Amino acid sequence: MKTISIALQKGGTGKTVLGVSLAAALARRYPGRVLLIDCDPQGNSTEWTYTETLNAELASVLLGKCHLEQAVIQSDFPGLFLLPTAGLDGELKVWDEGAGSRKPFAMREVIKGAAAMGFKYCILDLSPGFGAIERAALVASDEVITPIMPDPFGISGLEIFIKNLMGLRKDLETGKPEYRRIVINAVDNRIKQHGEIVDKMRKGAGDFHQYVFPVDQVFRRAETEHKSVYDMGTAKKETIDELDRLASEAEEG
Repeated sequence: MKTISIALQKGGTGKTVLGVSLAAALARRYPGRVLLIDCDPQGNSTEWTYTETLNAELASVLLGKCHLEQAVIQSDFPGLFLLPTAGLDGELKVWDEGAGSRKPFAMREVIKGAAAMGFKYCILDLSPGFGAIERAALVASDEVITPIMPDPFGISGLEIFIKNLMGLRKDLETGKPEYRRIVINAVDNRIKQHGEIVDKMRKGAGDFHQYVFPVDQVFRRAETEHKSVYDMGTAKKETIDELDRLASEAEEG
């Protein structure tokens, strides 16, 4: 099973949009074999992809209150399963601030359990923080993808994330996760600064693969209607093409 975290220590960059959309793209290719794990205490991925009452959540598993199989549910998206987080009513923040600090590899056990359940891909949507849950999720992942916005703050946020990731690898003596993909979100080619930043990122990216998503209101509407961008029928062709390219290349390695 391949595990991918969506992470950056900055809010408003489209982590949930990217995580949910990538999971939906993979679920179209492998129905029933993709698991989205909501690792954000705010529970935004869960709110988008599941509209019923929750009986258990990620924190329930981490706190030993239930088995993984009892917490994983079929999302409202075709072919996509979800390990949810209950948002403001959930206990993930409690775990993060308590037991989480003593269990840096706790998410590895969750990932092992997901693999045993037969999942082929696992997408983890992380919060903008770098606390216990984010660290545990990252070291349990094979790969991390970072979304940024096309502005100077996006570049500085990327530099901070790279520094934190390198420190995490050193502290826990691990080479995980691999890091080689960057997504630039909400690019408007009519704005000169956006084009300049995209060009700058491309020239300085080295071995990083870059994916550029245009400004597209379909994401906001999809969240409101609790659907994937594929099921909306109104996404820009460039959006779907780039999402499919990201899914294909992440799938390949």
